Amino acid sequence: MAVSSYSPLYYDRSVIISILYFDDDCIMCNTFAKWIVKMDRREKIYFASIKELEDILPKNIDSAVYYSDDLYIRSDAVIEVLNDATNTRVFSVIKVMPEFFRNRLYDFIAGNRHRLNKGDSCEINPKVRKRIISS
Repeated sequence: MAVSSYSPLYYDRSVIISILYFDDDCIMCNTFAKWIVKMDRREKIYFASIKELEDILPKNIDSAVYYSDDLYIRSDAVIEVLNDATNTRVFSVIKVMPEFFRNRLYDFIAGNRHRLNKGDSCEINPKVRKRIISS
């Protein structure tokens, strides 16, 4: 009996390019991106402006989008990017809350985030800027 020379199939997340699409004009979003850079010691997460997805996403989605092993939006995007940044699955415990409730809370925060800017322009942190990619 011949033994196959093929390597076993497994899922290796370490080779996946991960991109967090965020509102780069928003102080809260920029602060979150800065926090992700600080936690992501493996430097696996990159950033891009949510504006790059304008023609792809439905118009009613005002959200962070995270592309990793799949495409995540709203609260799932936040949970998955936190898990990947910390290289743990600890934030998955938040998923015990019903998705409807998590997304309503997310939508409330996202819908009011520009009130923090108070008309000020927002500068992207230099550490975040180094990891911004564009398509």
